[in-house]
Order: sequence, then C-alpha cells, then structure tokens
Amino acid sequence: MSPLLRKNQSHTFLWLLRSLLLGLIVGAVISALTLAVEGATAIREKHQFLLFFIPVGAALTTFLYTKIGPYLKDAGNQVIQMINLGIIDIAHPSAIGFKQDAQSNYSKISTKMAPLLFLNTFITHLVGASGGKEGVGVQIGASLGSNLGRLEHFLFSRKNPSLDLKQQGIWLISGAGAAFGALFNAPVAGTLFGMQFSSPRENRTDALLPCLVSSLSACLITQALDVHVFHPLAVEAFPLDLQTILTLSCMAIVFGLFSRIFCLVVNWTKQLFSNIKKSPLLRVAIASLCLLVASLLIYWVTGAFTYNGLSIDLIIQAQLGETSLAAPFLKLLLTALTLASGFVGGEVIPLLVIGATSGSLLATFTTIPVSAMAMFGAIGMLSGSTKLPLACFVLGLELFGYANPLSLFLVASLSYGASGKLGIYEKQILPEGVDWV
Repeated sequence: MSPLLRKNQSHTFLWLLRSLLLGLIVGAVISALTLAVEGATAIREKHQFLLFFIPVGAALTTFLYTKIGPYLKDAGNQVIQMINLGIIDIAHPSAIGFKQDAQSNYSKISTKMAPLLFLNTFITHLVGASGGKEGVGVQIGASLGSNLGRLEHFLFSRKNPSLDLKQQGIWLISGAGAAFGALFNAPVAGTLFGMQFSSPRENRTDALLPCLVSSLSACLITQALDVHVFHPLAVEAFPLDLQTILTLSCMAIVFGLFSRIFCLVVNWTKQLFSNIKKSPLLRVAIASLCLLVASLLIYWVTGAFTYNGLSIDLIIQAQLGETSLAAPFLKLLLTALTLASGFVGGEVIPLLVIGATSGSLLATFTTIPVSAMAMFGAIGMLSGSTKLPLACFVLGLELFGYANPLSLFLVASLSYGASGKLGIYEKQILPEGVDWV
C-alpha cells in the first residue's frame, strides 16, 4: 500500500470517528432541546396567563444577550461566514482580500452560544412567541462542532496556533447538518442542508461523509431516546399528467412568490422597530407589546392560541382541508412580530406552517388532493426562503413519506426560482441568476 493511500485512509477513519462522536453529542443535545420546547409549550398551554409575559420574555432575552455577549445575537451569520471562509480558502487561498477577511473573521464560536440559545428558546416557547426551534438547533449543532474541533486541536495539535479554515468548516457543516437531521428525523436532508446552507453556490463535498455520519448518528440518538419529532399525515397520491404538471408549475411559482412576501414582511417589520434607536429594551418592549396585543386579538376572534408557539397542529389541519382563510396571514403576522421582538427559535417551522395552510387553501382551485397541496406549499415556501431546493426536496420525501419525487422536485425547483434573492439566511452566498421571475 502506498504511503499516500495509507494517509488518505487514516484521514477518512479519523473523520468517521470525529463525526460519529459529534453526531452522538448533537443528537443528545437536540433531544434535550426538543423536550425543553415541548415542556415549555405544555406549561404555557396549562397556564395560558403566561402569554401576558411576552414583553417580559422579550426583555429577558435582550438582557441576557446584553450581559452575556451581544455578538451572540449574530451567531447564525457568524457560522455561515466561517464556513464560507473555508470555501474561499480552498478556491483562492492566496487572494489578498481573502487574507484580510480571514484575519478579521477568524473569531471562534463562543462556548456561551449553545447554552444561551437553549435558554432563550425555552423562554420563547414558555411565553408563547411564534417561533421555531430549528434555527437555534442548527446554531447549537454548529457551535458544538466548532468547540469539539477546538478541543481536539488543543489536545493533539498544540504546535499549530489555530484550527485551519478547511477543517473548521467541516466541523461546522457536520454539526449543523446533524442538528437539522435530528430535528426532523431526516438524515439525508440534514446532510444536504449542512453542506449547502451557507453557500448554495458551492458544495463542500469534502464534508459529505462526515456530515452524513453526524446526521445519521444524531437521528439514531433521537430515535433511541424516543424523542417526539413532527410526523405529518400521509400524502394522498395522484396521477401526474400534462395538465397536472402545468397546474403544479403555476402553484409552485405562487409558493415562491409567497416566500418572497414572507421575507419582505419579516425584514420590513424588523426595520420598522429598529428605527426606535433610543434603547434596545424600549424597542423590544414596543414590538413585544404589539405581539401580545395581536395574540390576544387573534384569540378573541378564533377562541384559541393556535398561532402561538410552533403551531404544528395547523399543518395537520391543512392536510385535512380544515384551514381557515386567515391562517397563513395570522401566522405570518405573529412570526414577524416575534422576530422583531428579539425572540429566538427559527423560521423553518413557521414557514412550513404558512406554506401548508396556503397550499391547503389553494387546493380548492385544483384537482390535486388537499394533503398533497399542503405538502407542496410547505416545501415550496421553505425552498424559496432558504434557497435550498435540493435539501427541501429531500426533506419533503423524508418528512412526508412522499412517493412521487418528480412532482415534489418540480415544486421545490420552481418555488426556488420564483422566490427572488431575499432569504432567511442573511450572509448566505447565492448563485447568480437565482431570480427567474
């Protein structure tokens, strides 16, 4: 055996061990996060007066960031930038601009990130803000990957001053992919998400095997711990002919435009409240009071707090064709106000909810089964907002157990093309010509 082959085998074996260990740790932490969110939701549903503490929760979240580390509020963008520096390092390691960026961004992922995000997500769901958990989960997974990589480097590579960008990127990609996979019990989608979410323009294929092993092992841990993950209803099959393809194409473009509206509304709402520059606490106080008032008005009209928290039940209702006409708009309103109030959690689950309810309503104008349209709406809006059509396509297959990949792939692709350049990941590097419409 040649020395080069032996070296490659040793390198692969080491990454298998690293990614396996990382996946086990991330799987356990994501399981704890899922249980914490479920616990907070159960407490709030039992004691509905906690909704009146939305302004207190927003103020506490802001206070914790201010005292522990204001830079941690931009944790998601920091993770994306560090992964993208690794991509540039591989492609143009001698570029002067890259060297300057590398020095200015060679900051470490703080060990404070994971526990602070965990606590703030618990607060979000305890008081009933309309957030998710996957955004925080991905950041926690990336943080664990970064810290585990630094620990290994400290123990075994003390002669080198710092972990190189390429290896650091693999740790971050594997941690993020493992978290996403564990949150939805979707290991393949988790792998693709980890490899692509920072830069859909480039694929870090060097991270494929580590990310797959981490994602798969994290999913196995959540399954072994019997942690509840979202299981939507089975999607009704239907024949795919030319007329149906044309109908689906039109619907996919609509979902892409809806995702564009979602991103615009969220950004506009954040900017509206950011104009209150006198005090961060005053800004979140006003935004969270608006969130509380909107929640109470929705309760007065609907008789339930269904739109607060994760709102997973709305997806089930959408698949059954029981969606109210106002459902997607009410969820969008509460989600935008939640993000403007400084609460953390994520946008993926709200996007799935808004997309599913929109698809369910649009099903009345087509011959496509309502359960399928709800799924297409959920995956279409997610594809458009994340700019990750391949990962969302696979998530649809794994999450909904869908047996017709062509129609789902068509929806994910066209929704992505119609969504424009604005997405939920601010520092994401997008391909040229992303906007087809």
